Amino acid sequence: MNEDRSNWIEHLSNKVALNSSFEGKSPSLDRLRLAQVVMGQTGVLHVSLSFFELPPHSPKRWIENGNDCVQLRLSFYDLTKLIITGGAHEGNLEVSASFGLENEFRISSSQFNVELMYGYVKADLYPFNSKVFEEPLEWYRR
Repeated sequence: MNEDRSNWIEHLSNKVALNSSFEGKSPSLDRLRLAQVVMGQTGVLHVSLSFFELPPHSPKRWIENGNDCVQLRLSFYDLTKLIITGGAHEGNLEVSASFGLENEFRISSSQFNVELMYGYVKADLYPFNSKVFEEPLEWYRR
């Protein structure tokens, strides 16, 4: 997979909103906590990844509101390939994620891997305080 890891926000359909959240600087996707992988209706996959701390250039209002982490919620549409290998038997699995040049996305760890090809992807950000955060049962409300 030819990866462009440094500017992954450019792969998003709603990149303008996320670029402004991080002052145009994409945070690294190298060390994230896998929260959810949810297969939605045919051809849709939702992935929820949490940063262990707020990335550099995060909005000041997140800190002012008492948040110390942010969750990246990705929704992939029109899947043409999906491969899931391994399994996560314990919570808080640390993973790396990357976008490829031809609508490819990958999640990797020593225990669990996902590879997919998609038509388009959207992202949302959910800042939270890790001391009081509880994972929502169904965050993919679309």
